[in-house]
Amino acid sequence: MMLLRIVVTALFLQLALSAAGVLAGQPERVEPPFWWTGLQNDEVQLMVYGEDIGLARPSVDYPGVTLDRIVAVDNPNYLFLDLTITEEAEPGEMDIVFRRDDGVQTWTYELRERRDNRNRHRGFDPSDVIYLIMPDRFASGDPAISEVEGMIEGVDRDEPFARHGGDIRGIIDNLDHIEDLGMTALWLNPVLENDMPYDYERSVGFYHGYAATDKYRVDRRFGSNELFVELVDRAHDRGLKVIMDMIHNHIGTHHWWMDDLPSDDWIHDQEEYGNTNFRTNTIMDPYASRKDYESTVKGWFVDEMPDLNQRNELLANYLIQNTIWWIEYAGIDGIRMDTHPYPYKEYMAEWTRRVLEEYPDFNIVGEAWMPNVATTAWWQYDFPTGSGYNSHLPSVTDFPLYGAIVGGLNEQAGWDTGMNRIYLTLGQDFLYTDPFLNVIFVDNHDLDRFFSSIGEDYDKFRLGLALIYTTRGIPQIYYGTEILKTGAGPDALKRKDFPGGWADDPINAFTGEGRRQLGRARDLPVVDAYEFIRNLSWWRKDKPVIHHGELTHFLPENNVYVYFRHDEEETVMVILNGSEEDAELEPGRFEELLDGYGAGYDIISGTRMDLNERLHVPAMTPMILELSRN
Repeated sequence: MMLLRIVVTALFLQLALSAAGVLAGQPERVEPPFWWTGLQNDEVQLMVYGEDIGLARPSVDYPGVTLDRIVAVDNPNYLFLDLTITEEAEPGEMDIVFRRDDGVQTWTYELRERRDNRNRHRGFDPSDVIYLIMPDRFASGDPAISEVEGMIEGVDRDEPFARHGGDIRGIIDNLDHIEDLGMTALWLNPVLENDMPYDYERSVGFYHGYAATDKYRVDRRFGSNELFVELVDRAHDRGLKVIMDMIHNHIGTHHWWMDDLPSDDWIHDQEEYGNTNFRTNTIMDPYASRKDYESTVKGWFVDEMPDLNQRNELLANYLIQNTIWWIEYAGIDGIRMDTHPYPYKEYMAEWTRRVLEEYPDFNIVGEAWMPNVATTAWWQYDFPTGSGYNSHLPSVTDFPLYGAIVGGLNEQAGWDTGMNRIYLTLGQDFLYTDPFLNVIFVDNHDLDRFFSSIGEDYDKFRLGLALIYTTRGIPQIYYGTEILKTGAGPDALKRKDFPGGWADDPINAFTGEGRRQLGRARDLPVVDAYEFIRNLSWWRKDKPVIHHGELTHFLPENNVYVYFRHDEEETVMVILNGSEEDAELEPGRFEELLDGYGAGYDIISGTRMDLNERLHVPAMTPMILELSRN
């Protein structure tokens, strides 16, 4: 339980401290650093930090703003102030006065006017294709900030686990590439400050961003808060949405809190709980032991990532407000929540509810890296858990489908293998509240590169990509997939630099000529891969039938999987021949969907097929047929 030293009104605390004659210090930090008028929720809780600030007597005198509660905790260097910002409050500078027996200190707090939100907070949905970028490994646009005085780590591109110097300016400079590829949304791995020490002997580095040391500051080696907002604005100008990666399960050991925690229960005790067992099935397992459950939710993710205790009400408020602050400040369109099952589920549900209440058009995808469909579906909103618990979470990461795709492409066809593995996985969609909101993928920053996982087989590459572009869900493409990037094993090898992102790179794969050079150097169809993804992306943009149309699939035969996307306006037939033999398909088998259609145009090969004749499908080949009437 949270250890509160005392919770009193401002008047009571003022009288008590006056009688005691104690002195308080100067505020050093107030978070959130500013707030807004006009939000739906008119309450905000400020964390005030400074030496002995807990002994001060704070007050606020600003029209439309009331100081409702002051919360002091065991650590006298913190105070928490609950403010109500009513409709009458105007944007401006508000003085928070901290009275001391020997004088008065004032902190000027800004209330801002909200920006026009017509092109912000739009959410993401099945009409989108998401492009995932690890900022440190994509492109360096401002080499001058690669080494920042006072920060622990510089740049060493020869070391896989070191920082390589990619930054936000590099992403801005290459928005043309992302737009040309037909992407509609960007998901960035975390950009917040990660000023953590590295250990190359243990292969531990924090270039990836998942060990925050300041939740209100973009890492200066990436740029600045203002530059991040510029990226979002420029992306929006191009019609690209932006999804921000967040982590509420843990922080980094060098977070500023760790030198002076607000309370003993701010983080979980590693000596007591150790590191997590990573068995998130214990959350919904009706037979799980308390010990196993607590290891999951209270254990540290790794030694460098202290586990946050969201059952501390003040910490929970802090994290929720931090999320709303970034949404409102930067105008992002969605959030990908890392390690979604690891914090307390009740907190994650309340966090999701609060965010979506404030931003109804927003979307959140939770990383639910679960072993099967049932335990993944459990995390989506309105799942019948039997306990009354509701996650409120719209989207989940579809790891079961990912496993089925990679597994199915790499094995011989059988009763439940090959294309049947994919078919059977999708056949369990009845467990999801809305499987069309699942984020689907063939790889990401935590997984072996798709091209590596399929043995660098370009035919399998085309089959896998054609599938995620045409089945239900929201496709996500990992940066470099479009140039057949490889990498497997240790995480750093899955996150190699994009060639051409640095001025001294010998090949620039952001250009057509660079992709041709890369293809010749590797003896691979890099140009073809780029055009394959580009054409699918642009075709998909204008296909509501692929975004929201019904999905009807047929039992795979001879490792050939056939399914249809259809609505009242259009029907698309998808054929995935995963066999090493050519296939001849009898149209009559698919009569219920082909009735009334006489031809199909394959958007991949550009050929027309007569649907009144047997359909010839070459070995290891995808076809996406736009059907036309007789």
